[in-house]
Amino acid sequence: MRPPPTRYKVVERGRRLEVIDTLTGEPVSRSSAPLPLAGARGEVGPGPRDLSAPPSPASGRGAQAGSAGLDSGTFVTRRWYDDKAPRTIRMNYSNRARLTNLRYGIAVAVALLVVLAFLFWPFALVLVFVVIANPKIRTQIRTGITRWIDGFDQA
Repeated sequence: MRPPPTRYKVVERGRRLEVIDTLTGEPVSRSSAPLPLAGARGEVGPGPRDLSAPPSPASGRGAQAGSAGLDSGTFVTRRWYDDKAPRTIRMNYSNRARLTNLRYGIAVAVALLVVLAFLFWPFALVLVFVVIANPKIRTQIRTGITRWIDGFDQA
């Protein structure tokens, strides 16, 4: 079985390639301007990131920008887990290693909580409700996380 013939063909005219529509026999016109190459001058989109300094809060969105995280040069804290938030912490090798270890610790803790929730089904709901509803426990957890994050600023 043979595929049908293509509608367009490419020919060379005057050392330039042109696309010809075989139904009309005329060159295909370009409906819009070509997209600029990445990194070209006059580019409208975001340029290369400058990781020499953390974003400042005076620069508009600053702390709310989506470019901060564990894999970038900065880490921006949030109010729900840090009393001194939002603050920008510059990431170095030791800070990145501590946060990577924290990721693994959280993954293990969540796995254990899922197993315990299946083993002790009604008790697990009560325990989660007590932790979420009690403002004193939430304040203690947030204070501990804030002290732990303060260690990043000193490192």
